[in-house]
Amino acid sequence: MNQDSYCDTLFINGIVVTMDDQRRVIADGAVAVRGQRIVAVGSADELRDWNAARRIDCRGSAVIPGLIDCHNHLFQLAGRGLGDGMALWQWLGEYMLPLAANIQAPEALAAVRVAALEAVSCGTTTLLDNHYAPSDVETTLGVARALQEIGLRGIVARGMFGPYTQVAQDNGLDCALFQHNTADEMASMRECLQEWSSDRVSIWPSPINVIYNDQSLVRGCVELAKEFGVRWQTHCSEAAADPKIYESAYGVRPFVWMRDEGLLDADATFAHAIWLNEEEISIVGEHQCGIAHNPMSNQYLASGPMPLRKLRQAGVSMGLGADGAAGHCMDLFQIMKQTVYVQRQALLDPQAGNALEAFELATREGARLANVDAGQLTEGKLADVVVVNLDKPSMAPCFDVVSTLVYAGSGNQVSLTMVDGQIVYEQGRFTQVDRDAFIEDAQQRCSQLVQRLGLQFPLSRAHGARGAAIQDASVA
Repeated sequence: MNQDSYCDTLFINGIVVTMDDQRRVIADGAVAVRGQRIVAVGSADELRDWNAARRIDCRGSAVIPGLIDCHNHLFQLAGRGLGDGMALWQWLGEYMLPLAANIQAPEALAAVRVAALEAVSCGTTTLLDNHYAPSDVETTLGVARALQEIGLRGIVARGMFGPYTQVAQDNGLDCALFQHNTADEMASMRECLQEWSSDRVSIWPSPINVIYNDQSLVRGCVELAKEFGVRWQTHCSEAAADPKIYESAYGVRPFVWMRDEGLLDADATFAHAIWLNEEEISIVGEHQCGIAHNPMSNQYLASGPMPLRKLRQAGVSMGLGADGAAGHCMDLFQIMKQTVYVQRQALLDPQAGNALEAFELATREGARLANVDAGQLTEGKLADVVVVNLDKPSMAPCFDVVSTLVYAGSGNQVSLTMVDGQIVYEQGRFTQVDRDAFIEDAQQRCSQLVQRLGLQFPLSRAHGARGAAIQDASVA
């Protein structure tokens, strides 16, 4: 047998969206996978004679690169659907941070597992989970193990609050989360980085939010990231008031401070970064920082539209994120669509965004931010491959496959997800784990959490009353 024409899996007869440098779409295409890598991409005729351990006929489907979620909080799905009608700081102060301060490790891990299942079933192959509750060493490692077990390629950015800063106090943030001084946070972070080893899931430091973190904590995280050769992620300038709050406390805008401290380069990644002035846009572009754009949660919390094209034109590495409970779902197809719509609505310009641009952010550009060798269906790239069913009324007729995927597609149309050359989801079945057991565990544990905290039905606030404590919670 000619080893050059042998593969483990051959996807054939599908519309192959390569996202290569030429953005080729092969109408009747094929992708060959051997081990962890893609070994050939071409027309079905060109690869038809390849010997394959398994041939997957993708007729009526699109074969696309695995989608990359650059910012999430999987544990937050423990309270999916709650906290409606609040702006960011109120949402944090009254709902999410109290939940985070009181959630127990088994509850958090149950939510992480079921959220990760949803992500895989929606075609996500790489997921950056900004995990901050509980953030002890064992729970952090447990999140990494959960992603590994389900089959995802992933990053656990361990969120750290550090000391209770004046900014946090002045804005009413729950002091229960600010339990550790900077030295203790760094020691725990170092332990995580030393203890964990995986070729598919990594751990990054994450000062949870530049605005209300102690400045020494931010510096320490950057130093640890450099020492261990990983990147780091934080939240910054998500709400319109954030830069003003920071400037009032420190006399400088946050990105200017980070530049002046020498903290910015391609290893620095940020969630949101909506409210940047022209100087800050230039700063993050000049230093080739990464920004994870979260259009669903930005709309839900009314945080505002980010200057997407200005940032990209400045040289920023840009990806998309689902962003936990504020995004409500793990479906990057919905997030791609909203990426386009938000820009058009904000600028009143139908050319302010397009489908290909959004698809780039969810694939090859997201891979650049997450620092993974994926995001394209090209020879030599990691074999993260997704098959999307186009043979449905909602997807027909299909003239431009990328536009159809972005504007009409959804995670429900994903029929197969491959990560690292292994099929982890196919036709509704998870190959690595017991789906039903994970969902049942999440439903039970998260319902108990919501009842214990006495969280409210979301609509009660809209009707001017606090309402009765919820008696049941839906997580599935």
